[in-house]
Amino acid sequence: FRLWIAELARLAAARPGTGACALATAMKLWLWTLEYLQKATDADGAKLYHKSRQGVTFPLADALCWLLAARQFILDVRELEEKGPANPALADGLPGFVNFFADLCQVQSARAAGEVGRICADLVYGFNRHPAWDSASRAACYSAAELESLEGIIPGIDSSARACADVTEAGEAHPRKAGPCPRADGLETFTRLRAKLDGCLTGSRLAKDRAAEALTKVMIPEALDYPG
Repeated sequence: FRLWIAELARLAAARPGTGACALATAMKLWLWTLEYLQKATDADGAKLYHKSRQGVTFPLADALCWLLAARQFILDVRELEEKGPANPALADGLPGFVNFFADLCQVQSARAAGEVGRICADLVYGFNRHPAWDSASRAACYSAAELESLEGIIPGIDSSARACADVTEAGEAHPRKAGPCPRADGLETFTRLRAKLDGCLTGSRLAKDRAAEALTKVMIPEALDYPG
């Protein structure tokens, strides 16, 4: 699997615009999730990755299928580009064929990456119990009045604290939400890969627009009355 990731990275460098880079990142995220789930437990201490927990293994397999299908599509387009010139039926319009299918690859890779990101995030976070507003969590909140008093001594602390912690406004026992925001201790690599994966979707909608535009220009030479 790691060799496939490296192969996609090389393809992305040699043939940008196929979605290979996004797919490689999605595969890294999936692999990290697999290794995490093999060691992790749920909120009650039960092992997550187990043959009897199909709510874990089946979604993970579904995500893998998205990855493998998109990877094979990219490899097929690469073969078309490499071997197409030897086929007289393809030689004339080959660059257009390759560009069209490369755009479709990018669209499909983006869709696969999105599904993988969603499934992996659900599995990594979904079996943890959400924190509640107990005495310890309430005590850990900043109060708005406290931050306001510190602002004159430490400029910017109000906005900085609100960006990374819960703040209790005046007259409230705690912020108005279900509980403190869950911490991601030990999941830093996952959150970094997930953020990177979102960025890897850049250009996928442009590829979809190009593919759609190309379809409007399809002509069938043998059918003289076919609208061009």
